[in-house]
Amino acid sequence: MKIPNVEESDARAVVTACPPFRSGLWGISAGWTQTGAMERCGCVGSAASRLWVGRFLRGEAAAIFTMRFAMRSRTADSSARADLYAGTLDMCAWAESRGCMAAIVSQHHGVPDGYLPSPIPVAAAIAARTSTLHVSVAALLLALYEPAKLAEDLAVVDLLSRGRVSYVVGIGYRDEEFAMFGVDRRTRAQITEMRIGVLRKLWAGQTVEIDGRPVTVTPAPYSPGGPMLAYGGGSEAAARRAGRLGMFFVAETHDSDLRAAYLDEAARAGVAPVGWAFPETGVPLTVFVADDPDRAWADIGEYLLADATSYAEWNSYRTGTASVSFATTVSELKDEQGAYQIVTPEQARAFVARGVPLGLQPLVGGLPPDRAWPYLEAAAAITAG
Repeated sequence: MKIPNVEESDARAVVTACPPFRSGLWGISAGWTQTGAMERCGCVGSAASRLWVGRFLRGEAAAIFTMRFAMRSRTADSSARADLYAGTLDMCAWAESRGCMAAIVSQHHGVPDGYLPSPIPVAAAIAARTSTLHVSVAALLLALYEPAKLAEDLAVVDLLSRGRVSYVVGIGYRDEEFAMFGVDRRTRAQITEMRIGVLRKLWAGQTVEIDGRPVTVTPAPYSPGGPMLAYGGGSEAAARRAGRLGMFFVAETHDSDLRAAYLDEAARAGVAPVGWAFPETGVPLTVFVADDPDRAWADIGEYLLADATSYAEWNSYRTGTASVSFATTVSELKDEQGAYQIVTPEQARAFVARGVPLGLQPLVGGLPPDRAWPYLEAAAAITAG
């Protein structure tokens, strides 16, 4: 899709016109390199990125950031946990007019800290509290869902949001989750690929046989063909699956060979590649902004570490995942200057001026909302200066 006179268009309207941009995929994981991806899409992606950054530098646009919510917390207080959910909705409503490009909600199951197991209703709630904010479920563990009901639920959320909710499909990797849902882990890739096809057919209005049952989904989704499905992963098999299925590919690693695999498989399947997003080296994926980072680390470092150590435990055998840190203390996490960083406003401004949205995780590790708000407000206050 080509849009004339992109320089004169409103930046958000430009983002909305391109399918990957439309669904917030430009910013689903801030710090991912995507310019090439958007050019592959054949539309205005890279132009939109330059336009938004240009407006920021001229003082015409707010900071550029995304917000990820996982709802994990070590609290046993149900009221405090409910506050995290309420805080999420309040933050999304507040941030959509202050530079937030997308809200991202995650999914894992059976985790002692209460990690969000049901991202779809949360995505719907965010959409209901906002009017322009893009929402991404990343990742949607497709093998764990009954496909007919999932197709209906996503169609309804698509109608509620008017197409603002997208999904990054993943095959999953935690043994406990497959055991919990009675899914053979060895078949997860096959199941996932099959269900992507099923969803697409159901959203196109076809009747599909599922386990011998005829299934038709009504009402039709708001978006023609259904909400956008991207594909996430860190392996060659994941890249090839995304290419073969004509899906936007969200890579978990810096391995540029995955790009070649993606394009090769798309060509082999005769499918036009939609695009890709790769994590950019040296860019933090969980960011907080503070005038005094040392003081901030003393204030909230334990919450960042709680998030980091949990992911490290799950990914001990999955090397190269950009968002994972293996730090074991707050001091180590701070000193490595890696995936988790607390930066000054000047450092944050430098990221945004390069076209890198700040990847915020405002309630990381169960950080109470009243303590999180000042950091979110500091990030949203970033200007060209």
